[in-house]
Amino acid sequence: FSTPMALAQLGAALASYGDQTRADRMFAMAMARINGDNSEEAHIWRADYGTRLRDRAAVLTLAVEAGSNVVDTDALTNRLSQAGPHMSTQEQVWTLLAANAMISDPSLTGLTLNGESLEGPLVEMVEAQTYTPQQIANTGNAPVHVTLTTLGVPQVAPDASGYGYAITRTYYDMDGAQVDLSSVETGTRLVVILTVQPFEGGEARLMINDPLPAGLEIDNPSLLQGGDIRSLDWLDTAYPNHSEFRADRFIAAVDWRNDRPFDLAYIVRAVSPGEYHHPAASVEDMYRPQYRAITATGRMRVTP
Repeated sequence: FSTPMALAQLGAALASYGDQTRADRMFAMAMARINGDNSEEAHIWRADYGTRLRDRAAVLTLAVEAGSNVVDTDALTNRLSQAGPHMSTQEQVWTLLAANAMISDPSLTGLTLNGESLEGPLVEMVEAQTYTPQQIANTGNAPVHVTLTTLGVPQVAPDASGYGYAITRTYYDMDGAQVDLSSVETGTRLVVILTVQPFEGGEARLMINDPLPAGLEIDNPSLLQGGDIRSLDWLDTAYPNHSEFRADRFIAAVDWRNDRPFDLAYIVRAVSPGEYHHPAASVEDMYRPQYRAITATGRMRVTP
């Protein structure tokens, strides 16, 4: 039981079996494990795809559902509320389960919205165009955490940026000469090279996502999947754990264990004349999504 979540899962099993004494002992051990580990989280991947944030959300969920009083729910809730904007799917799901478990938590009584009492956690979505002032009040005796999240679409596309990684995207002809996308003839085949540069050592399960401009489509995916690149001997690419050649994008999953850069490649063909928006490519650590990077967006033109 190397993680707080594993200890809490055994505690939940004991509670469901009716042994609350031993269940509380396991939850106390899980909480002690959380409180005793204040070091920076190591940049490694875990076999259970977890993180400390995921473990804290799981302990909170399981302890509340089991009716255990030995877990400091306020401390765990406070840590969850301070999580950054980027969360892995594991962290998102367990945080949602924690909110669901606390709906019946009596400590959440006394909250009002515009004078009306609320029962349990509230999610209220207000669009900017129809926003009116909202008054939230806490009439109870215990503090309550309120989280405000804003979502929007930028009017100006962001520049290339990243944290922990950088990613670049370059186009070449089949002979290895770099190509300018300002004018590409219909039917032209191009090789897309995605270069990912880690800036820190360690381990990461990376997801690379490259959306296509509407004037391009992926050409002959089996060429690179099967390793038959004899005509492209100038390429030196990494082999992803998984890749998908979709109608609108190229996606690859890569497990990477060092700070050396690596390349991925695939072949596209210009199919439709016109001028098109060129979306940004991205790389993201699937279980530490704050480690990510994007290329700049751009334009491309396909000529008849």
